[in-house]
Amino acid sequence: MKILLLVESSGVRGGIEVFAERQAAALRAEGHAVDVASDIPADFSAWDEIVVHKCSDVAALERFPPEKTTLYVHDHDPICPRSYAYTPLRRNCTRASGLWPCLLCAPLCRAWRPALARVLAQGRRKRAMARLAKIVVISEFMKRRLVANGLPAEKISVESPAIPVRDGGPATAPDGVDLLFVGQLIRGKGVQLLLRAMARMKTRRTLDVVGAGNLEPALRALAEKLGLADRVRFRGFQSDPQAWMRAAACVVVPSFWQEPYGLVAAEAVALGRPVVAFATGGLPEACGGRATLVPPGDVAALARALDAAPFDHQTIRPSDHETIRP
Repeated sequence: MKILLLVESSGVRGGIEVFAERQAAALRAEGHAVDVASDIPADFSAWDEIVVHKCSDVAALERFPPEKTTLYVHDHDPICPRSYAYTPLRRNCTRASGLWPCLLCAPLCRAWRPALARVLAQGRRKRAMARLAKIVVISEFMKRRLVANGLPAEKISVESPAIPVRDGGPATAPDGVDLLFVGQLIRGKGVQLLLRAMARMKTRRTLDVVGAGNLEPALRALAEKLGLADRVRFRGFQSDPQAWMRAAACVVVPSFWQEPYGLVAAEAVALGRPVVAFATGGLPEACGGRATLVPPGDVAALARALDAAPFDHQTIRPSDHETIRP
């Protein structure tokens, strides 16, 4: 079978890109001819199947031949004009998209013209999605979100991503990694909350931050302000994050936004590493009951979980007054 795999370029190699790369490799191993592209062709007749991993252009989405197109939904883009499913007040949003309240929320978070265009196109986008042969999501959480937004449940299937775990191989991480964060340094990933939790901890643990992003200067400044500069090491992008996970005493996933799944958490669990994560979005599914889950945004509870030793798999109860907006 000849398959076209489309991944809209974002300029960042994140979870979607990793997922698509692994899928292309698996399909080729099965003997399929796979073309990977970021630009949408004018004619689809050369392929037997179209697999779309991201498409922001509603008009392009309407052009895909519905009978042979599968759309993977990895994030909140198709159902949230804000994209991140949290509000300007930094609270997670669980509403279905529509003119209200999206018409007020989205322009406060984006340039108002493109935001308005996205809000007005939401109904059209959902209709284009509903006509496709199949929609695939990576967690039951995301299926519930799509169904709540009016998409037909019978067309939505859940396929949790395969988590390839490599042998140890040559060590590319230093010895003695204590707490570890792996991911993009953007606000929704919650490193700022992790730093605030470290400042409240009773034990002097260290943190290695593996990843890059536009929030790094602010995070470095916050670490300095909190007196953590000697305990937090910013390691930048690393080509082999699994090596860092293997070396870590604990992998921390402090995302406060509703992660559609959480590949880092799933990889760390597969590697047998203790994981502490906020219980939001698809993260509980990604951890499969093998992590310490903390109420979202509860910095004091996160500090208690990170102080705990050994890292028993448990749910930390929320604090009475320590939940902080990111």
